[in-house]
Amino acid sequence: MTGGPRGSRALYAILGDPVAHSLSPAIHNAAFSAAGRRARYVARRVSADECGELMRALAMGGGGGNVTVPHKERVVPFLDRRTRAVAATGACNTFWAQGGEVWGDNTDVEGFMGIWQSAVSPPADTSPVLVLGAGGAARAVLHALLHSAGASVILMWNRTASRAHRLLDELDDERLRHVHDWRATAPAVVVNTTSVGIRGRHAPIDLEALATPPHLVMDLVYGKSATPLCRQAGRLGIASVDGRGMLVLQAEASHARWFGQAPPRGVMGRALEAASRGLG
Repeated sequence: MTGGPRGSRALYAILGDPVAHSLSPAIHNAAFSAAGRRARYVARRVSADECGELMRALAMGGGGGNVTVPHKERVVPFLDRRTRAVAATGACNTFWAQGGEVWGDNTDVEGFMGIWQSAVSPPADTSPVLVLGAGGAARAVLHALLHSAGASVILMWNRTASRAHRLLDELDDERLRHVHDWRATAPAVVVNTTSVGIRGRHAPIDLEALATPPHLVMDLVYGKSATPLCRQAGRLGIASVDGRGMLVLQAEASHARWFGQAPPRGVMGRALEAASRGLG
């Protein structure tokens, strides 16, 4: 666990590109304040070449942080220690230093699992689930789905098919199937793990173009208002959730990794609501 030199304020950061939209600083700083921690959290837009070294510098300087798109896979080689979640997914979204070594975890797994369990009523069969994307967030989602009830068939589509095939080869599970054309699918649930929609302009797919409409849309993206995918779902009468709930759950888990205890209950959720109103 980190904390920084006595009397200093430990620096934590979210590293990615883009990060201007991120609400992580607001919710983490609220938790730091409520817990009386001498720490601050900032957003840093970094390139792929910069991310790994900056991650290590923050951790070894007594702080830590999170990694977001598109760097979650790229920072893994810079870790000294990897949790089982990182080993299983090949992606890292949380880092800190302990015992002179840089540790990495993937709290996206439990964050998504928490939202999945609240949005889906087990033991209902949610198959097939259509997962959009093949990056670090997709790895966490697929790992969670493969360990959950109800998802007996998981379809995967990515704009670059070769990347999707590489990921499926790594996971090697008969429940996973690659699809070349998402339009030919009839998913019960659609999960968007891509960054499409962050700027509020475009949706990753057209829900009306699916063979049949889904029952639920889960968009890991969030923004100043409902994402384009969630807006379309609303117009079609399809239930949807965006990435804010998952943001809070993975952030709470990150805080616990850094300090060895959970943040004050409810603080991050209330900070998220306040920050969201400020964005509107």
